[in-house]
Amino acid sequence: MSIGGITDLPDVPQAGTAAGDVYTLALQSEYVDLQRCVRELGISEAEAAAAIDDLLRLRLLHLVHGCTYAYVAVNPMSASLQLLAMQDDALRQRQHELERLRQQMHSLLPLYRANFSGEPQHPHVQRVEDPRAARGVLTTITVEAKREILFSLPTQDPWEEPADLDRGAWLRSAGTRSDLLRVLLPESARFDVRVRERVETLIADGGQVRTTVSPPAWLLVVDAEVAVVPAGEGPGLSVVREQSVVAALRHTLTGAWGEARPFDGSYDHDSARSTSALIDDAILRMLLNGLEDKVIARRLDISLRTCQRRIAELMDALGARTRLQAGYVLGQRGRGEKRKAA
Repeated sequence: MSIGGITDLPDVPQAGTAAGDVYTLALQSEYVDLQRCVRELGISEAEAAAAIDDLLRLRLLHLVHGCTYAYVAVNPMSASLQLLAMQDDALRQRQHELERLRQQMHSLLPLYRANFSGEPQHPHVQRVEDPRAARGVLTTITVEAKREILFSLPTQDPWEEPADLDRGAWLRSAGTRSDLLRVLLPESARFDVRVRERVETLIADGGQVRTTVSPPAWLLVVDAEVAVVPAGEGPGLSVVREQSVVAALRHTLTGAWGEARPFDGSYDHDSARSTSALIDDAILRMLLNGLEDKVIARRLDISLRTCQRRIAELMDALGARTRLQAGYVLGQRGRGEKRKAA
């Protein structure tokens, strides 16, 4: 059975269907055959034959030993174990084939570097528009890493919508060494079950993850030698090798990393409350600076609707009816705190 074979199986028999009736008859009888199904269920030979075929494919019927026309019912648990065992074997074989192909393709990298002269060697800035080519670039850069991989990854990633290139997905299949990887996520990632599961896996493999309220936008820096940034709003990448620019980008990432909180993928109410408080404080600061809702949402990596809801709740807590009034209240509060400190 192929990997996709399980999707080609017929529907599990339900009450009132021909297959359901044939399976019920098989459970109640010593055996069933085509003629018994036609006679006792009042269905046509074609219907009976189709139902028996479906049940055989689902392993819910099997031939009586030594017989070529009579069938007995099989326990559904036993049938599912047979089907899943075949699927597991196919999946393991497929994974083995994929790993072998990956290793063979990576073995060609030295030959590629030694002989390819079709473009300038490592241009200072290389723009890659095609999503598949971008995935290949990311894979090559991270697989060749020797010292560190610094990665800032928003969870509300607009690039995931077309499904052309998940900006973090290549890490799961590129063969990247997790012990070199440091990933910076927004605080809002702590509320995402999917992200927490990925973080637990990454840490188990030796990686590190931290969260901060407003991390740098999507940014990858490898070995302090190359950086990757989005190329505008589309699905492209810009690969930067100009050392002064790479150093500045790395400084930005390491600075944010130093102020960020370690994250192991776990979730508890105390952590959730502290995370929520950090996000609210950041919203208040941005409100005081006059930022628009969509800008605040983008910087905090939360949806616009969530951002607007939290702003409304904060304004209600401040007793303010307008943004201007909220800014005034916050300003007065800040001056009062400074006087107390003095």
